[in-house]
Amino acid sequence: MHKFSSNTIKSLKYYVYGLKYPNSENDYFYIGKGLGNRVFSHVHQKIKKGIKDPKFDIINSLRKVGGPEIDIIRHGLNPREALLLEAALIDVFGVNQITNKVRGIDSNKFGIMSIKNIEANYKGKDFTLNISAVCFKINQAWHKDIQEETLYNSIRGNWALSLNRAKRAEYGIGIHNGVIKGIYKICNWEQGTPSSRGYRYRFNGYKEDQLQKYIGYSLVNHPGHKVRGPLFYYNCK
Repeated sequence: MHKFSSNTIKSLKYYVYGLKYPNSENDYFYIGKGLGNRVFSHVHQKIKKGIKDPKFDIINSLRKVGGPEIDIIRHGLNPREALLLEAALIDVFGVNQITNKVRGIDSNKFGIMSIKNIEANYKGKDFTLNISAVCFKINQAWHKDIQEETLYNSIRGNWALSLNRAKRAEYGIGIHNGVIKGIYKICNWEQGTPSSRGYRYRFNGYKEDQLQKYIGYSLVNHPGHKVRGPLFYYNCK
């Protein structure tokens, strides 16, 4: 089968589909959304020389054994419903186990995550602890599946800052949209790459267990967070 009839297309509306290995129950390697005959475009897909596409490689290999098989997982959807369902299924099946290049819409914000991350995102308590810290905005770097080492390196960073003022800080705090994602005790600062005003700097540090309960607390109401820029100082006068 290579296309739907016009009556089928009218009834389907927007839909979410899965490409899977032949004779498997739900061994999907690709999840997509579509309208009309979009689902068949993959089966007839051709790829330009020199471009890598894992999905195409699998499809091409399965053509010899009568595949891939295609399921319409849910139909009768509007565009927004199709986007959300596509994102949810990619999360459930795992983007690293299938050939989707990116996660679906709002996956990093509303997608599958641990109960620890859910609580950290929404606990909403203001951070008022009496410590001194440099607070680094890691809005682009943070994602819900970030590994500890990557989180640490994104916070310790390579920052253009006032070294004299930064040395007054006991801690380095990483925040994502105002919410604390990591807290590290600062041991020392070291010189990083050159910048237009001299050098950037990064700290070396470690986690203190007693402060990890503050992950998920908010600094969104702190005056420094409202100022544009990649970092601000907390009690570092």
